[in-house]
Amino acid sequence: MKKDPMVARVIEVLNDVLTAELTAVNQYFVHAEMCQNWGYDRLYHRIRMEAIDEMKHAESLIERVLFLGGIPNVQRLGKINIGETVPEQLKLDHAVEKDALVRL
Repeated sequence: MKKDPMVARVIEVLNDVLTAELTAVNQYFVHAEMCQNWGYDRLYHRIRMEAIDEMKHAESLIERVLFLGGIPNVQRLGKINIGETVPEQLKLDHAVEKDALVRL
């Protein structure tokens, strides 16, 4: 049975947002681990919680795509930008959030 074009478009958009969320998860986890390695334990925990929140968002998107009869695209990621300093990491994490908002 052919999908309604509107439903297919919604699935496509949800998968685009899912890409942004999964990209953020990976970027945040790397940044969190780097902060822990540098001894910034409070920052490590904060960034790690952000990664977990993004993972929960991704889970919700996956559930919605499945509900609509689509297949979640978890293989596609955006460019993951890793900062070499904490200020650079925060700037890059802000940018990945802005990119996700554009997709909404």
